[in-house]
Amino acid sequence: MKRCLTLSIAIVAAASLLLGACSTINVHRARASRAYLGDLLYVERSGSGAPVVFLPGLMGSTRFWEPVRFSMSNHTLIFVDELGFGRSPWPDVEYTLDDHLAALRRTLTAEGATSDVTIVAHSFGTILAAHYAARFPDEVDRLYLLGTPLFRNSEEARARMRTMSTLAALFSRSRTLAMGACILQDALGPIARFVAPLVARQTPRPVAEDATLHFWPALDGSVRNVILSRPIEVPLAVVGQKVTFIHGRRDPITPMERLRAVAVSLGAKIVEVPGDHGDYIGAGTDFVREELESAMSQRGDASVDEHGLSKLNRPPVRFSLLTRARI
Repeated sequence: MKRCLTLSIAIVAAASLLLGACSTINVHRARASRAYLGDLLYVERSGSGAPVVFLPGLMGSTRFWEPVRFSMSNHTLIFVDELGFGRSPWPDVEYTLDDHLAALRRTLTAEGATSDVTIVAHSFGTILAAHYAARFPDEVDRLYLLGTPLFRNSEEARARMRTMSTLAALFSRSRTLAMGACILQDALGPIARFVAPLVARQTPRPVAEDATLHFWPALDGSVRNVILSRPIEVPLAVVGQKVTFIHGRRDPITPMERLRAVAVSLGAKIVEVPGDHGDYIGAGTDFVREELESAMSQRGDASVDEHGLSKLNRPPVRFSLLTRARI
């Protein structure tokens, strides 16, 4: 019995060392493949004119936006992989809010996106977008925030994260287990990219594949140093009426009532769409495209209901213009 226990411990220890070594090798290779970027983030761009910057959610990449790479006149579309994720650099940093924003700032400056900027962001990306807009208010004109996480404290954040995905639930309950899962993913490399779409069947294949393109420090730091400790309501108070919230009626990350209350306090707008946290490619992004093609002040398809709230005449999207004056 004692011998069997000793042998089992030895096997587990050897397997752990092997996985750790494979993970280290694969992360080193991933870093080397991104070295050409220097300290800039990976971007894909198209078009010309006023810049529209697209930021994905946590573990997302430019491929999240593939279904909505619409062509537009008078706009430059800039799709960004965030620091430590996708095809952007994976540096050894703490992955604080300042780390993320500094990398984004360097990149947008290099892309010439420093005036008349519109930012379209999803989930974790909305936090970065709001803080960036608050730091550079003269450069950012509009924010379209899809699936915005509004948390009063880290406990509420962890509780909501449990509803998002298996890994998010694992992270919120046990940082050690989440680290192990992330290291295993890195050790498996291409195998993990193949398996991910089979596990996350409701997620588009490109999105599921690229969700494996990160390493533990990036995920850990982004969650602890940004999501759990830098509430988005602080920069939103600065950005105010530049914001349009686009939110799914079944999105568990933030209850609609809470979002409405925040929108009222900011004088911001809300577009309600069907679906949950992963369903914004569709009605939500269609609204963004139409907004970018036609200034809101020139829209003629809105009517005002008996409560003074504007509603689009195009179902199933519901648009509410919420201002303090109307409440």
